[in-house]
Amino acid sequence: MINYLNKIKKFFNKRIFKTPDLKYLIKEKNNTENKKKHVNYWLKHAKKNHSLFNFFFSPNEYVKKNENIDYEFQANKDSVITDQMFSALASAGILIIKNALPKDERENIICYFSELQKGAYKKNWSEKPQTLFNDNDTELTYGSTDISNFKFLKSYSDQASQAIYNKIVKPNVDFHYLKLINKSEKLIKGETYLHSDRFIPHFKMFYSPHKIDSGDAPFQFARSSHIVNENYKNFFINSKSFDETDELSKYLMNEIITVTVPENTLYISFTNGLHRRSDFKNLKSERCMLFLQYVERFNKFDYLLN
Repeated sequence: MINYLNKIKKFFNKRIFKTPDLKYLIKEKNNTENKKKHVNYWLKHAKKNHSLFNFFFSPNEYVKKNENIDYEFQANKDSVITDQMFSALASAGILIIKNALPKDERENIICYFSELQKGAYKKNWSEKPQTLFNDNDTELTYGSTDISNFKFLKSYSDQASQAIYNKIVKPNVDFHYLKLINKSEKLIKGETYLHSDRFIPHFKMFYSPHKIDSGDAPFQFARSSHIVNENYKNFFINSKSFDETDELSKYLMNEIITVTVPENTLYISFTNGLHRRSDFKNLKSERCMLFLQYVERFNKFDYLLN
């Protein structure tokens, strides 16, 4: 009975209450007035959350004054996301924390990825991992587990969600083992083109246990493209594909940050801004990336009931 109720709850969280995405805007692509009403309605409610306001709606002068602010930090001994780190995140839209996890927790995460690579599953997976093929260029094996399995990662997640959403939100924890299976990779809409996930403010956390070089499909982000201003709203109201192929995207394009990082690096990004997984450049390349996502448990009700 409990499992049945959990399945019902998961269905509603994933399909009905989930954070607003781009589907309505795509459906109404030729009706600018409806798109405008939809965007303004949800942004108006998001703005009432004072934490979201501080990170996404602050005047653009703040970004200009801090355009050279450093967004890369070494983890401190207490695994605390400091005010300075959060200020960098508010300005740049991305925060990178190196040497983030202690050795035993990193090794535990590597063991999860090892099972994805070998196809032998003994860890505490929520569901049996699956494999997807994308246009015969890449192979993705993915699986999910619970954040409670990772003490320090959970601490970072709790701090970030409390600061950004004004409440602690439990994330989905998704392991992605991605490898190139062709000689090269074609660009893909919604993945390897710079794009936005949602028009409404939100964030993701990423963790890489291994080093990521420029050829290993590193994450890229258009600096400060998460800031909600007139250019931002015009982009979502008038765009067709909500990515770098839209003419209006040029008004959100500043410095493109490429997240090439050493092993054991955590990063937070506001993925309502323009971002992408860059395409693989090295033959036989692979990437192990852990995603923490919040759109199921910080959902429509949370934006409406501020």
